[in-house]
Amino acid sequence: MSTVDRYNDTLKSRIYDQILKMILHNEVPMDELLVETRLMEKFHVSRAPIREALIELCNDNILKNIPRAGYQIVRISEKEMRDAFQLRQILELEGLRMGWKRIGEEELSELEALAQESDRARLDGIRSDTLAPKMKLNTQFHLRINRLSGNELMTRVLQDTINLLMRGLAQIMSRENEMPLPARTHHMAIVEAIRSGNLEEALRELRSDIVDQEKNMWGL
Repeated sequence: MSTVDRYNDTLKSRIYDQILKMILHNEVPMDELLVETRLMEKFHVSRAPIREALIELCNDNILKNIPRAGYQIVRISEKEMRDAFQLRQILELEGLRMGWKRIGEEELSELEALAQESDRARLDGIRSDTLAPKMKLNTQFHLRINRLSGNELMTRVLQDTINLLMRGLAQIMSRENEMPLPARTHHMAIVEAIRSGNLEEALRELRSDIVDQEKNMWGL
């Protein structure tokens, strides 16, 4: 790959990430069309990397192409979100089992710090403008545990699954704008169970954390 090709690929990836961030931050109304010319002006780049990024977002089922009009956010159905929560349980519980023996004091300290930070961020609930940073902290905790499995493909699938849920939550927030959250997650309980060497308790707490997130999303 030439230097120019590497630069264009990096630029496309950066624009992809920026558009995705706009979607997750709820900065793009569901019914608004993303138009190449406006994005060119926003990011101060040529048409090619914009188009390439938009095509990749379509391939990832984040956007859909409206011929001769622009690109629109793909709505996430309730069925897709419930399926995603189910998949999370499969991936995360198996990931914890696989990575159990790799968790040492250094990993525990890192997980504990992430748990404390994510709990502090939840105290005032979430609004559409605070959704992304709060959910990012939650995601970091869950992905850190999963990476200990040593299965990189599993962790990538989990990241994609969580991203789908974040997009679905952003859609809900676009209608309701604010959502209360429990003051604390199960994160510290997970860390304490791991520290005490109780795998079954850690699995129960991890499952409860995922289930509680799903219940909170539907107001159950």
